[in-house]
Amino acid sequence: MKESTIAKTIPVGLAIIGVVLLYVWLSADAAINLTERLPIADNVIQTPLDENGVEMRGEFVQFDGVPADLPGAWPQFRGPNLDAISNDENVTLARTWSANGPKVLWSIDLGEGYAGAAVLAGRVYVLDYDQENKADAIRCLSLADSKEIWRYSYPVKVKRNHGMSRTVPAVTDKYIVTLGPKCHVTCLDSMTGEFYWMLDLVKDFKAKVPPWYAGQCPLIEDGRAIIAVGGESLMMAVDCQT
Repeated sequence: MKESTIAKTIPVGLAIIGVVLLYVWLSADAAINLTERLPIADNVIQTPLDENGVEMRGEFVQFDGVPADLPGAWPQFRGPNLDAISNDENVTLARTWSANGPKVLWSIDLGEGYAGAAVLAGRVYVLDYDQENKADAIRCLSLADSKEIWRYSYPVKVKRNHGMSRTVPAVTDKYIVTLGPKCHVTCLDSMTGEFYWMLDLVKDFKAKVPPWYAGQCPLIEDGRAIIAVGGESLMMAVDCQT
């Protein structure tokens, strides 16, 4: 008798609960919050994203350094003719040094790595790594006294592995192109530091970052950046202006 009462009570209880839930659902505000979405034009260059899908917003800073009135140019890896030889008639190289070596005109501390400098129009260009702020930093210095003229940096996390930066910028009187340790290619106005474009070779072309980080140096020829991508593209030329 007791079991029969329980068997009858359970279905009735479930039915009551169902009615209550149905009432709550029907009484609730059924309005749906919609967010307006605006159409985006095709082929519009968007802000570059890092490997984690985070927007890479570069930061430009102007300093009080001024370009030097000095001759000499070393605008890319291995010099103007890619042979590591200077043929500049305006620059006289010493044939001998004293026991203490050449006189140090100036020096400046940089992040760890093996990056080299490019020199043009009284300016020194170097791709540095700012370990404190975790950012690649494209720096333009005065050849006369090392005072910084401008800097363009963008966030990228690079763990210390025999240093970070590895490469030499390519510079003309219009453009500077750099390739960062994690395969970010950046093009700026070499005189003003104005941003033109950035490529993420890993995201855009399936390139792979070596364990010791990217070490290839970009070149500029006839206004085009020459980059050995790897991944889906062995090599490519990119218009520096666009």
